[in-house]
Amino acid sequence: MRKLVLIFSLLPSFLFSQDRSNEILDNVSKKTASYSTIEAHFINTIINEKAGIKESQKGVLYLQGNLYRLELEEQTIISDGESNWIHLIDEEEVQITEIDDEEESMSPSKMFTIYQEGYKNQFVSETNSNYIIDLIPKESGSFIKIELRINKKEMRIAGFTLFDKNGGSYAYDVQLFKENQTFEQGFFQFNTSAHPNVDLIDLR
Repeated sequence: MRKLVLIFSLLPSFLFSQDRSNEILDNVSKKTASYSTIEAHFINTIINEKAGIKESQKGVLYLQGNLYRLELEEQTIISDGESNWIHLIDEEEVQITEIDDEEESMSPSKMFTIYQEGYKNQFVSETNSNYIIDLIPKESGSFIKIELRINKKEMRIAGFTLFDKNGGSYAYDVQLFKENQTFEQGFFQFNTSAHPNVDLIDLR
């Protein structure tokens, strides 16, 4: 009986927490939808204490609708919505693949809308600059939780951390954000003429 009373006493605060997170994410969605393009400079940090892994790298993500260009230190991934080009810089190799549904669900193009499908959300806390919201997957998968950090002033995602089942975490923290930039024609396709020595492997 006491457990039942405790559950009902916690219910109002849980519902308030979910209402608040829904309101915040609705505002983020409206703001994000107003951008014609996004350019985000970020730091990606991978941590797995059991495996003794702690690695960081810088990257830049360019978005225009479902088109994206992700530039990392060792590779560049480009998508025109139908095909992906994965440029392995040191190997001078480019792999071309079709986009499948599983790939699309965790595509870099979802970085600023990751919360919109497949997750329950809950408001956790706030700092002077950010709201913290947890996303819990509705279906079992590789990740058990995603922690969202929402910039309070600009109402956009400032970063997020994915937590996997093995105790690992993958953090993305946005260092510089630009909206409504203009990208040149062909920006979201691999330019073979600019890389004449690259080996093209078409896996489509």
